[in-house]
Amino acid sequence: MKTSTVAMKDVDLVLIATPVCFHPVHLDAAVRAGKHVFMEKAAGVDPPGMRKVIEAGELARQKGLAIVAGTQRRHQAKYRQNAHAVAQGAIGRITGGRVWWCGGGSSNPPRRQAGWSDAEYLVRNWYRFSMMSGDHIVEQHCHNLDVANWFIGRPPVQALGFGGRARRQGGNQYDFFSVDLDYGDDVIMHSMCRQVKGCFTRLSEQFVGTKGSVWGDGKLTGKQVAVPDFEEKGGPYVQEHRDLIRSIREGKPLNEARDVAESTMVAIMGRISAYTGQIVRWSDLTKNTSSPWYNLTLSPTAADFETDAVAAPPENSIPLPGEA
Repeated sequence: MKTSTVAMKDVDLVLIATPVCFHPVHLDAAVRAGKHVFMEKAAGVDPPGMRKVIEAGELARQKGLAIVAGTQRRHQAKYRQNAHAVAQGAIGRITGGRVWWCGGGSSNPPRRQAGWSDAEYLVRNWYRFSMMSGDHIVEQHCHNLDVANWFIGRPPVQALGFGGRARRQGGNQYDFFSVDLDYGDDVIMHSMCRQVKGCFTRLSEQFVGTKGSVWGDGKLTGKQVAVPDFEEKGGPYVQEHRDLIRSIREGKPLNEARDVAESTMVAIMGRISAYTGQIVRWSDLTKNTSSPWYNLTLSPTAADFETDAVAAPPENSIPLPGEA
């Protein structure tokens, strides 16, 4: 991102819809230039990037700037109604549940044209490389993990998961992940995501409480509580922008930087566990500077693209648990 462009006086708001690995540096540049931001999810691909997003969010708060992320479920009326009901005790204390993004996925390998540099190849095929997208558990499944954090009210304390690759060709991502997320206080969520054609599909969330249960945007069984109406015009993808612009005009800027950073960090925690076969704790990514994962940085980095120091990774070479 050219800082001269971001700093233009007639630019009020920056939309960040670049490959995921660039989001932390682009957000930081926009906020430092004094601009409001809409940033697509996910927030980044590694722990240092997520901490940078949180820092940019705090700077935006100090400057009175708005940041809305592409986690549109937080702007969807039915999700908001159910989240409100849960917060009012409609299903009691949440004890666990399930989140899924199990859908189809492209089995076609990345395409490369003659004359493309490694940098251009990766950018044009960013969705197929973990250092560009974070893998699909990060880029896609962060939506469902965001709902889990939102409804439970906090991120998990640790993750243990596995994953693998069955049919994907090219790139270096997994086909599937299965992760147990321990939210503390005996609250366990199971996270499942898959990109394999021809399999059962489900994109949803379910929470079980001591007095009932609820689907993220669906049926709630439990205590009846008063639930207000929430605006949703044009669907959640439109509503998130309506909410962003309204917050700016009313002088009450929304700031979703920490929420999207923490949801992305949960996905990163699950990915690291699946890649390595190890338990990964929230503190490993946020506080424990001696952890091998605290400063884990996926390469090539955003900065490498500015210095022409980009080399594409080997095709079809994926992490092996116990060795990664």
